[in-house]
Amino acid sequence: MSNKLDSHKINYHPKEIADMFEGKLQAPIYVEISPTGICNHKCLFCHYNYLGHEGKFKKGKMLELVRDLASLGVKSLVFAGNGEPTLHVDTIKAIELAKSLGLDVAMSTNGALLKEEHFEVLAKNLTWIRFSFNAGSDENYAFVHQAKHSDYHKVIENIKKLKLTKDRLNSDITIGTQFVLIPENKDFALEHGTLLKSLGVDYFSVKHFYNHSHNEFEVKEEITNEFIEKLSLQADELCDDSFKFIVRSTANLSSKREYSKCYGLEFIVFIDENGDVYSCFSHQYDKKTIMGNIFENSFKDIWNSKQKKESINYINDCIEKNSCQPNCRHHQINNYLWDLKHPSIEHINFI
Repeated sequence: MSNKLDSHKINYHPKEIADMFEGKLQAPIYVEISPTGICNHKCLFCHYNYLGHEGKFKKGKMLELVRDLASLGVKSLVFAGNGEPTLHVDTIKAIELAKSLGLDVAMSTNGALLKEEHFEVLAKNLTWIRFSFNAGSDENYAFVHQAKHSDYHKVIENIKKLKLTKDRLNSDITIGTQFVLIPENKDFALEHGTLLKSLGVDYFSVKHFYNHSHNEFEVKEEITNEFIEKLSLQADELCDDSFKFIVRSTANLSSKREYSKCYGLEFIVFIDENGDVYSCFSHQYDKKTIMGNIFENSFKDIWNSKQKKESINYINDCIEKNSCQPNCRHHQINNYLWDLKHPSIEHINFI
């Protein structure tokens, strides 16, 4: 089965697409919650370091929000965001609640803070988990993650424990790992992928670093196409029926857009640790993109509000799309929906 990390799955939701174009979409398909902006690591490349890693959900509010989202018909919920989600006391409870209410649930984590009591909960309730694991030795890890050397070994042990729990419970959880490729860690990528295969993860994804206008980090030397091609060939050799080593496509590194409107904005919503609701992750610094705040209003009221419409109109009418972050989460969805509205072939009724 494919994860389609460089593509989209919006085509599997034709009713929601039709509802969106008719202006009557009742809820987003996918919501990401940032339980806290605080993080135990400060990775060199992190897009969110500029936000200061502050703020967190009020205790109990995340559970209330999960109930609201489920009642509106949201299909999937991801706990990730600007900080480390396992730092919030309510995150594990919210995962259990969301699953019990029928949502598909996932989490992105650096994995260093997981405890014994977490593994069974995660294996029973998560559709997938993705470990942000961006180095191939404890020394390199401490430098790239700006963390303790010992965290490298903790994450390895925690992946092992989750895999053992998955097997014991016959769980369907997909255990994935993501490695943001930068010059500081590139020489560890193959070695790290080999290690993760031995730990029994389902996939190891090498993701290319994308520039962000507010990111503190800058790539000082380009990673060559020759390096990427060689790594891709080596990755293919490690793949088998139970493990995928995925080197993400470099075709999406361009900021050039064929579309002038983001039709995908209503399908994915991000709620940050301060309660602000966004449809666009990479423009959090621009307060005009905020739909509303769930500490002040219910999600349902925000979804039907004038402010929500104004934020989407602002993104579509006032932000130059070719200046956006390469391959943002809406990008491939927008390519698909743009073609539906503006067909690139003739005679579409002759199916």
